[in-house]
Amino acid sequence: MAELATDRKAEIHRAACRLFREHGFPGTSVRQIAEQVGMLGGSLYSHMDSKDDLLWEIVNHAADRFLSTLQSVRATNLGIMQKLRSAILAHVGVITADLDAAAVYTFEWRHLAAERRAAFTKRRDEYERSFRELVDQAIRERFIGAESAASATLFILSALNWVSTWYRPDGPMSPDDIGRMLSDYIFDGLRRKTA
Repeated sequence: MAELATDRKAEIHRAACRLFREHGFPGTSVRQIAEQVGMLGGSLYSHMDSKDDLLWEIVNHAADRFLSTLQSVRATNLGIMQKLRSAILAHVGVITADLDAAAVYTFEWRHLAAERRAAFTKRRDEYERSFRELVDQAIRERFIGAESAASATLFILSALNWVSTWYRPDGPMSPDDIGRMLSDYIFDGLRRKTA
């Protein structure tokens, strides 16, 4: 019975993610979520307390995934540029594994209630700080020529986060292809190669 409840909750989360991504958090009703999973609106409350709680659970779970993948990369013995490239591939991997949740994490967190928004911001800042430490090391070791680790990190993560808006699982590129392409563009630039 507990397994059925867990499956039902996961189904509700998937439906909410999809709707929050398509219509935004404010534009999605509990009734719409319930309809997506074949339930009456009131029945949905046996699996959740509120739409706000759903948003909180979704962004928190996504934050867990981003943080754990980056921590795994940081724990390796790779050189700094290999770590940065691996961090980019890992970030793209989290996004492409669940495009809906990644879009909600990136864009809809602003609709969290104030206390939860502050808690989420702290977690997001922790991720950015951890990523920025890799960028800073690459700057100090003269592998990349950015003047500021903060602005370089903002540029990198902004480019990566937009993957959730254009990536298509049935498209010509795999998540690893996209991660490699973006890391090449980021670190090699788009400058014209001359003979």
